[in-house]
Amino acid sequence: MTIPANRSVLNTTVLSNFAYIDQLWVVADLSGICTVPVVREELEHGVDDHPYLQSALDTLDDEIPVATISDTVANREAVVSDHLDPGEAQAFALVDAADGRLLTDDGDARSFAKDRGVTVVGSVGVLLAAIDAGKIDEPTADEWLSTWIDEMGYYVPYQSISEYR
Repeated sequence: MTIPANRSVLNTTVLSNFAYIDQLWVVADLSGICTVPVVREELEHGVDDHPYLQSALDTLDDEIPVATISDTVANREAVVSDHLDPGEAQAFALVDAADGRLLTDDGDARSFAKDRGVTVVGSVGVLLAAIDAGKIDEPTADEWLSTWIDEMGYYVPYQSISEYR
């Protein structure tokens, strides 16, 4: 599958948040969206304990492409694997090689990527982009954010989308 050069590479955290609220179309509609093979593996390992992850697995390939990892990306992944978990390492390596953006909510991965000049977007940033694109309204985004906070233990500094503006 051809992956656009301006990749938006999904990590498990963002993908699982949108799977939890059954709104994967929001991330699937992002420009240049893809994920990496290790994220598929993480979802497969987590689906028994978190059945909602099955919907994320079902979107892979058709709606959210899974990138093929080149030798260059694999070498970069090996270098950063001492600093990041496997999914974050592979996603970061792909983004770093393609000058894309990393979609993750993992604090360590976000800091690591930002320190290296990589653009990082989290679940809240995806909500904001969906609002700006006219795909959802602010009350809907607030409802989804509240669900993540109340039911998943999602931590963010603000509990209302308007506070991020």
